[in-house]
Amino acid sequence: MIRSLLILLAVGLVGMAVIGVVFSMLVPLLMFALKVALVLVVGYFVLRLVRPDLADECKRKLEGRD
Repeated sequence: MIRSLLILLAVGLVGMAVIGVVFSMLVPLLMFALKVALVLVVGYFVLRLVRPDLADECKRKLEGRD
């Protein structure tokens, strides 16, 4: 009984360590993706203000409608 509890505790600790390592790598990647997305959105809105026709053309190309 105690041996199975110790094994369960060890598996839990290893799982927590693995989850910690995975999230420590995943969070910076997600933050980078959010920063890139924010820059692209701001860039699109600036382009929309400066040259609306070019913004429409870019949107059509990204949607796959040439």
